[in-house]
Amino acid sequence: MKPLVMKRLRRLSALALVSAAVAVSFPAAAQWQRFAPAAELVQGKALQDKGLKLDLPSLSENGGAVPLGIVFDGVLDEGDALDAIHILATANPRPEIIAFRFLDESVVPDLSTRIRLSESQSVIAIAVSRSGKAWVAEQPVRVTVSGCLMPDEEQPQARMRNPRVAVSPKIAANRPVEIKSMIQHPMETGLREGADGATVPQNLVRSLEVSLAERPVLQARFHSGTASNPYVRLHVRPGGAEAVRLVWTDQDGGQLSEERPLPA
Repeated sequence: MKPLVMKRLRRLSALALVSAAVAVSFPAAAQWQRFAPAAELVQGKALQDKGLKLDLPSLSENGGAVPLGIVFDGVLDEGDALDAIHILATANPRPEIIAFRFLDESVVPDLSTRIRLSESQSVIAIAVSRSGKAWVAEQPVRVTVSGCLMPDEEQPQARMRNPRVAVSPKIAANRPVEIKSMIQHPMETGLREGADGATVPQNLVRSLEVSLAERPVLQARFHSGTASNPYVRLHVRPGGAEAVRLVWTDQDGGQLSEERPLPA
């Protein structure tokens, strides 16, 4: 091969190596930065780089009930407090999955729930504080069977029923108490077809409110991305409260409630 050709080949190879190094050094922007619903929640807020963690399976065989955990341990300035955590899905027909609003600092921001994913996609969590700080976490999930293709066994007309609440015994002083809750409900999205080919009407549980000593401390806002039989696990510091009360409200304003004593 001629020396000039060899020289050009070496130069091209060097350029290719430099390009590869640049590609490795400067990765593409995170999915949430290109996802309008997430960008809107963060707009105008001071973005923090650490403090929010998502716990999701990398592969879920059942897109209709994907377990999700979320933990916030970000640094808050004196006088600031966590306001809300929003969970979004980038490829669901509707991006909103669930939102938690923190009404009192007695709630420890360590939560679990179950969500619906229509296909493989990224799940995004955004936490915002009352002073205008924001934290973002993102995790991709591969889905084998779409949550939209898995009709619920219950009748679409079913109403809320059989609320369940479990309170863990207090393990040690100053440790938070774990509360697990679930209510039976199909959580019809209004997006799937029934056996007759007609669209099944939307039928959702809209919210869960948790109170200590009649003081609201947490609100969970459910959306069509919340799995059927909404499940929420949370942790609270009772602060002298003797009982916890949970109230579920459906889209028509109907309510069910449960109350449990808290460990001393």
